[in-house]
Amino acid sequence: MQTLPTTAQAAPAEHGFDLVLERSQMRLPVAPGESIADVLLLAGVPVQTLCEQGVCGTCVTRWTAGEPDHRDSCLSAEEQRTHVAVCCARCHSPTLTLDL
Repeated sequence: MQTLPTTAQAAPAEHGFDLVLERSQMRLPVAPGESIADVLLLAGVPVQTLCEQGVCGTCVTRWTAGEPDHRDSCLSAEEQRTHVAVCCARCHSPTLTLDL
C-alpha cells in the first residue's frame, strides 16, 4: 500500500528573510507566510498587483542579489534570472535585494 505524503512532507517550511531595497536603502523583514508585495505596500513602497497569484506579471520587479524562490507562472526561465513576481515569490537566501 502506498503512503501519501503529509502536508509537512509535501511542502518545505517557509522561513523569514530580509528584503533589501537597493535604490531607497531600506531593509524590510518578510515573515513566513507574508508576501513581498504586502511588505512593500505596508512600508509605503508603491507596487502594482492584480492577480496576486503570479499569473499576470503586473508585480514583476528586477532583483539584483539573493536567491529568489520563484513561485510564479508568468516569467520564463530567462526572465527569472533578472526579475521576480513579488506577489508570490519567497527567498532561499537570508536576503533578497530588489532594484527599488
